[in-house]
Amino acid sequence: MRFLYHIQSGEEYLKIENETFLHLKARRLKEEDEVAFKNFKDKFTYIYKCVQLEKKFFLFVLKEKKIEQIQQNSKLHLALAVIDPKVIEKTLPFLNELGVEKLSLVYMQYSQRNFRLDEKRMEKILIESSQQCGRNSLLKLEIYKDFEQFQSKYKNIVLIDFEGENLLNFNPLECVFLVGAEGGFSQLERTKCFQKAKLNTPFVLKAQTAIIALASKFII
Repeated sequence: MRFLYHIQSGEEYLKIENETFLHLKARRLKEEDEVAFKNFKDKFTYIYKCVQLEKKFFLFVLKEKKIEQIQQNSKLHLALAVIDPKVIEKTLPFLNELGVEKLSLVYMQYSQRNFRLDEKRMEKILIESSQQCGRNSLLKLEIYKDFEQFQSKYKNIVLIDFEGENLLNFNPLECVFLVGAEGGFSQLERTKCFQKAKLNTPFVLKAQTAIIALASKFII
């Protein structure tokens, strides 16, 4: 872990319990050991020193705070049709580590309506990812009930489809790239969006593979 998340990071004392407690216990934390914490609300890294070890909690006191090194995120905004939440949850850390700025999750016609997204669980996954990779922020998530609602918010949408223009013809700072569910997009959705691009591959990609490839194409 590059640091640990705690919502109260910055206060004079931190009482560490539950999962973070178990993690530090597994690391065999000792009194006087120092640990870096962030709260994702400001631009500081807080260095705490452990001053008390108990059976169910550790107590830390703030030693110093450091201004974070500025990280240049990609500003890339991607969108994904809602697919199996378990698959989305497995995909989130990859997009977070790559530095994608925002991910919109859209219920499209080929999305199964019984899929329900757990926003708190997804946030927890992103926090764990940032702790591991050292990202000073979290991938921003937003959810849209249908394509029409998504189109009302964003105008420059590009469908990642089986045919279309060369992907590199589009400016990633000006467009929102939307990957469909398994089976792609319905004919109605294709008629509602005039901009389409294709990935340069002879194979049919799963949705999660396509969106990770898309992020990698523009960022790395």
